[in-house]
Amino acid sequence: MRKLKIDIYLLFSVITLIISGYEKSYCQQINDTIVKHTNEIIEVKIISIENNSIIYSYPNESITQTISLNCVNEIKFSSGRLQKGTQKIEIKGEIDWNKVIITANPDDVKCLVRKGEVTASASNTNNLKSKKQVEEKAMMKFKKEAAKLNCHIILLQDQHKKDVTFWSGASSSKYGVAYSYE
Repeated sequence: MRKLKIDIYLLFSVITLIISGYEKSYCQQINDTIVKHTNEIIEVKIISIENNSIIYSYPNESITQTISLNCVNEIKFSSGRLQKGTQKIEIKGEIDWNKVIITANPDDVKCLVRKGEVTASASNTNNLKSKKQVEEKAMMKFKKEAAKLNCHIILLQDQHKKDVTFWSGASSSKYGVAYSYE
């Protein structure tokens, strides 16, 4: 009788293990994965990719979140398919100023870290430079200021431009906020 109880107990244990293994392997929802440029990995359910954003929700939640594609290195879908995000822009000081991006769209910097404010101006007091040359010089100074902070993108907040007149030369000034991945 005792052996029968042990056999029934073992049979019940084996059946429980088989059922729980089935639930884990077939009933568990497989998530999508977002790999950010900071190497942070987020397990999510991607709902859609629109414009420059990924709309997703966390597992077992119904509230949706949004992340800019500018912050995403790659997306691994639960089906196994991989989708590349944007290429990470590496800034290692003022030497990389030409890689800096200027944007007026706040969505482009949503998941980035604010590093500081940047300003730049250029003018042509002796009328020897054209309006275009003054604008290019102001833009170069603006990008160099962000590169000094190791930032790859500037959210343009304000800019002023003045054309050449008989009495004065052209001028251009810019103000913005510099952002980076971390």
